[in-house]
Amino acid sequence: MDISGVALITGAASGIGAATAIALARDGCSGLALADINEESISKVMSQVQALGLPKQPRIHSYVLDVTDEKAVDRIVAEVAQAFGRIDYLVNAAGIAKKVPGGAAFTSTPDWQRVIDVNLTGSFFVLRAAAQVMLKQSPLLSTIDGRELQRGSIVNFASILGAVGVPMTTAYTASKHGVLGLTKTASEDYAAKGLRINAICPGYTETPMTMGNELVRDVMAEKVQKDVPMRRMGKPQEIADGVVYLCGGRSSFVTGTGLFVDGGYTQR
Repeated sequence: MDISGVALITGAASGIGAATAIALARDGCSGLALADINEESISKVMSQVQALGLPKQPRIHSYVLDVTDEKAVDRIVAEVAQAFGRIDYLVNAAGIAKKVPGGAAFTSTPDWQRVIDVNLTGSFFVLRAAAQVMLKQSPLLSTIDGRELQRGSIVNFASILGAVGVPMTTAYTASKHGVLGLTKTASEDYAAKGLRINAICPGYTETPMTMGNELVRDVMAEKVQKDVPMRRMGKPQEIADGVVYLCGGRSSFVTGTGLFVDGGYTQR
C-alpha cells in the first residue's frame, strides 16, 4: 500500500482504531503513535503489534489522550512530531455513539454535547494540530517508484450516518455529517499544498462500542438483515483496509472524499 511513514492514530485502543494500528504495521509503517483515553488497552494493542513478528518492527509510542481537551491535543501532537520527526498519517478514529429511545425530543443536552465534543470537535482539534505539522514537512516519497506523494494524509472517521439518518441517533448522526463537512472544506484548504484529507465511512461493524450495548446490537442486527445487501456486519479489519488505502500512496490523487465501507448499504 506504499505506507512507509509515521502514523498517529486516535481511538487506537480498541475496535477499528486497534485494527488500523495492526494493519498499518503489517503494511510497512515505520512508526506508530497510539493515542487513546484508555491507557491499559493501548498497552494491549502495542503488545499485539509487537507479537506480529514483523521483519522490521515499527517504532511504537503510546499516549493517553482525551481528544476533547484542546491543550492536551496540541501537546500530544507536538510530542509525537518531536519523537518521530514527522507525522505522515493521521487516523482520527476516536469516537463515541449514543442511542436515545424516543429520538431528538428526548435527547438531553449533556448527551448531545458529549457526542459532538468527541466526534466532531475532537476530530477538529486533532486535525488542526496535525495539519500544522504536516504543512511544514517535506513530501513523503513513494517506496515503489520514488515519486513525491504528500506532505501528509489525514483520515477522519465519519460513518454511513454521515450520509443518511436512522432513528434514535440524533447527536451521532449530526456529528458524523459534521465530520464529512470538516473533511470536505479542510481538503479544499490544503489540496494544492500536498496535504490530503479524506474520510472513512464505516457501515455496521462488529466493534466493542457497537456490540457492547444491547439496544444498539438489537437495532443493528435488524438493520443488517433488512438493509445491507451483503447481509452481514463488517469486521474491523475490513474498515482498517480502507483506512490504509486512504493513508497510503495508492490513493495519492484522492482527497476530499468519503469512502463508504458498508456492505452496499448506501448504494440503495
